[in-house]
Amino acid sequence: MVTQGKTIKISRGMVSLRRRRPFQLMVLRRLRELKKIVPVGTRRKADVDAVLRQTAEYICALELKVAILRRLSNIYGV
Repeated sequence: MVTQGKTIKISRGMVSLRRRRPFQLMVLRRLRELKKIVPVGTRRKADVDAVLRQTAEYICALELKVAILRRLSNIYGV
């Protein structure tokens, strides 16, 4: 890049940031979708760590419900 007679070199960090940006946007988009599906709790604005932790807990709860329903269906022969 040239500005007012001075040459400015673009660092490798800037180039990698440009390459990384589509990946970051994809991750943010998927996190938004995840927040819609998983009940995050009372906090309106949850950070990534909290969303992933809540997702893991939600998956465990769903797996437990499935196991209980399977056992009940085996007992009652449904």
